[in-house]
Amino acid sequence: MGGRDRDPKAPPGENRRRWEIAEREFEERIRNWTFILSPDAEAWAEAWAPTIDKTNLVTLVEQAGTAGLFLTPEPGTVRNEYSYRDPDTEATTGEGFGFWPASAECLVIDAAEAVTFAELPGLDALGVLRRVVDTFQAPRSSYKQK
Repeated sequence: MGGRDRDPKAPPGENRRRWEIAEREFEERIRNWTFILSPDAEAWAEAWAPTIDKTNLVTLVEQAGTAGLFLTPEPGTVRNEYSYRDPDTEATTGEGFGFWPASAECLVIDAAEAVTFAELPGLDALGVLRRVVDTFQAPRSSYKQK
């Protein structure tokens, strides 16, 4: 199955069902999964703290999404989708984002990569939003876990 782990709480076969619906929804949609920032992003980002860190990364991105700063291929929501973890310590080392098309039953479009915490020093809010858009340059289909 795609970019998501199986939902351990789902009944047997439910993950497969969700994946199949998500794949059908992906195939039925446009092939141009282009994500860009709104021209309003720069002014909006100026209201944020001068630096972004792991404690406010997800909040920044989700509030920017709510404000309509991510111009997406269809109506929907950009929000936190997955975390990167250190394989030895299991500590979270970054956050990955996804796009939930409003009209989809199961489809989620995952960013191809996460924004790592190591990237954050020196990035302001606008820089982080640009980085999030960059992570969607090669998005992949996934499915909603309930």
